[in-house]
Amino acid sequence: MQRRTLFAAGAVAAVLPVARMSFAQDAPDADMQAILLGGNFSLLSSRLAAEKATDPAVQAFAALEASEQEAVARAFGAAPSDQVTPEHATMLQQMNAMEAGAEFDRQYLAAQMQGHEELRALHSAYAENGSNPMARGASIVGVPAIDSHMSMLRAISNRLG
Repeated sequence: MQRRTLFAAGAVAAVLPVARMSFAQDAPDADMQAILLGGNFSLLSSRLAAEKATDPAVQAFAALEASEQEAVARAFGAAPSDQVTPEHATMLQQMNAMEAGAEFDRQYLAAQMQGHEELRALHSAYAENGSNPMARGASIVGVPAIDSHMSMLRAISNRLG
C-alpha cells in the first residue's frame, strides 16, 4: 500500500516541472477549480490535524496528505489556498473548535473519507475528459493514490473504533 502511494507521489512529482511550464499562461478551468477546492479542504484539515491529532497514525496520514495536496496543486498550476466550499468551511470551523484528542481524530478521519470520495469522483472524471493534458495526467495518477488513501483511512478508522 505504501509503495503505491510513494509511486503515485513520485509520478506527480515527475510532472511538476512540465506542469508548471504548461500552466504558466492557462487559468484552471471549472473542473480543475473544483479539484483544487477539494484539495484545499484536505490540505487545511490535515494541517489542523497536524496540530490536534493525538493518534500517531492520524498524525502520519495528516502529514502525508498535506504534502500530497501541495504537490497536486502545483501539478494543476496553482498554489494551495484557504479557499474552500461553504460546506468544507463549516467542517473546518467545527474541527477547529474541537479539543485535541480521540474525538478530533475520528472527526478528521470522517472528513478525509468524505473529501477523498469527492476528490476521487472529480479526478476520475477529469482523467477521462479533462481539457488540460498535464492536469489530466495528474488526475490519472491521482485516482489510484486516492484509492490507497481510502484504504489507509478505513484501516485507521477501524482501529480507532
